[in-house]
Amino acid sequence: MKGSQTTNGNGSHSETRSKQQKDTTAPMPSTKRQATPVELAALLMEAVCVAGSSEQEAVEEMAQIVEVPAQAMFSELMFLRAFAVEFGAEMALGDSEEKRAIFERYYQHWEMVGDKTDSNLMDDLQERLEYYTNAVHAPTSEVSGLTGQIGVAFAARCRAQDEGREDLAMFGGSLFAAMFDEIAELLQGIEILPYDSD
Repeated sequence: MKGSQTTNGNGSHSETRSKQQKDTTAPMPSTKRQATPVELAALLMEAVCVAGSSEQEAVEEMAQIVEVPAQAMFSELMFLRAFAVEFGAEMALGDSEEKRAIFERYYQHWEMVGDKTDSNLMDDLQERLEYYTNAVHAPTSEVSGLTGQIGVAFAARCRAQDEGREDLAMFGGSLFAAMFDEIAELLQGIEILPYDSD
């Protein structure tokens, strides 16, 4: 009978046919984009150092409102973005070999920038990373949530006056949250190729 050629006594497909199907089924290709640690380190450094035009306009406008020098805000925002990069990478990759490979090159970029512009840059960077990390873990009744805590810490660092501190905290917190989400999404959605130390 025709049916006996395709099914066994239990009405299921024969083992031979199932084996043939498994043998001829190609593995699904990865849909993730690929990048090396070197490429990702450069991308993260650019994200920290290069502010978008809309951000520059927003900073200048906010600086006038809260009476804080715009240049001081630009400088502090660079360190805030650096913390967002570190925090986003930690959430996405944990203490993995891939993260260590990326940040080995990432810090080399910081060192090169420091050599050209400011000999104290690496010290300032480490101080700010510790500052914002402490802000995340510090108990506070003033605000709730990560974004709020980081925003308050940012406003305090910019030495905003009392009447402008809340607006500046919201501004800094929202920029941190946007950068954090962007970095975490990037690193979670990409296949990091093996690290070549050469």
